[in-house]
Amino acid sequence: MRATPYGDILAFIASVMIVLIYSQSWAAPMTGYGARSADFLRNGFYPAYALAVGLLLTRPGTALKAVGRSPLLILMLLLTAASVAWSITPDVTLRRIMALLFTTLGGVALAARWRWSTLTEVLAVAMTVMMVASLFLGALMPEWGRMHELFPGAWRGLWLEKNALGENMGLAAICMAAAAVMVPQRRRLWLVCAALASALVILSTSKTGLVVLVLAFASMGFVGLVQGGPKRAIIGTWLAIMVVCAALLVVATQSDLIFDLLGKDATLTGRTEIWSGILHQMEQRPWSGFGYGAIWDDASLAGPKAWIAYEAKFSAAHAHSGWLEVYLALGIPGVILLAAWMIEMWGRSLWAAYARPSGWLLMPMMTAYTLTMLTESITMNWHNLRWVLFVALALKAVIGDQDAPARIVAANKRTRRTRQA
Repeated sequence: MRATPYGDILAFIASVMIVLIYSQSWAAPMTGYGARSADFLRNGFYPAYALAVGLLLTRPGTALKAVGRSPLLILMLLLTAASVAWSITPDVTLRRIMALLFTTLGGVALAARWRWSTLTEVLAVAMTVMMVASLFLGALMPEWGRMHELFPGAWRGLWLEKNALGENMGLAAICMAAAAVMVPQRRRLWLVCAALASALVILSTSKTGLVVLVLAFASMGFVGLVQGGPKRAIIGTWLAIMVVCAALLVVATQSDLIFDLLGKDATLTGRTEIWSGILHQMEQRPWSGFGYGAIWDDASLAGPKAWIAYEAKFSAAHAHSGWLEVYLALGIPGVILLAAWMIEMWGRSLWAAYARPSGWLLMPMMTAYTLTMLTESITMNWHNLRWVLFVALALKAVIGDQDAPARIVAANKRTRRTRQA
């Protein structure tokens, strides 16, 4: 067996560190789960900036090719930069645009540096670190790893609240299960890790995280079915269409039952009031929005945040919707670009589900991302792991594995010949 070059080992470690830093899993333990300043958080991401730039320099041509083949990403970033001109707080917008660019570079670097199977293991290894630490804190240091005042007993692991643990461990379980399929030599390890991550989702008592995880695993089952041959592909396609239609019918006719099962009220814990306030404020600027990242730190008593808080009866920290967050920042053009990119990504995900091993990661991750962005502001968000992952998967779906170094391609061919023999 050929030894792994030291450069690849260092690049792998750097990639894992990028994922860990953008997960923000370090913030709460470093402050003893107490108050933390914006400067403390901001300074913690500078190492990720440097690691992303260093990783990009190892594959600059591939990175440029990936970005060049993603015109919708370029247009969204250009529109974001242009929003300084109409932002209600241009200094804040300018600062956050720079943070968004470096966060996006993290996703570009991951896509350019690794083939699909290694990228999947990069994510799985990083999330295993978070999972093990969360298990340790929840089991042995419950004063840190579990909640006490709100939702007493619910596990929160490395994060401040339980839903963050549920959402992150849901992503972890997806990546680990995908790694079990795409890297069969370590299948047992990743299946065990996926089971532990799923257990943490349950221990967090995050119903939203659990629903997203179940649906993501269901989409993974769809991939396994349609890749099993033409007959299974036809059956899987028919079943998927029937299930989606049935789900839409239940949502349309039995919404109260769904809210009861999720333990939510009809306002989705106050989200609908926030959304109503946002839509009313956007009547002033439907085509431009208020500027990227400009709303939620505006302390003026007559600004859009104040009016949204007045209508919602409390002050929100974000829009609780990826779609409305983009609408607030960039107006209708931003929403159109985002919708076009999501349609493109779903097209690529479905193609991969039928024809590529990458479908094992791409399909469930797109399922989880699409569902989560309905109620969480995870789209084009600076210093956000989900945005890093979305960019990485989107660009990797564009360039595929053909841009991997020649020695990696040769190794893959040798592996396939060995399996066939």
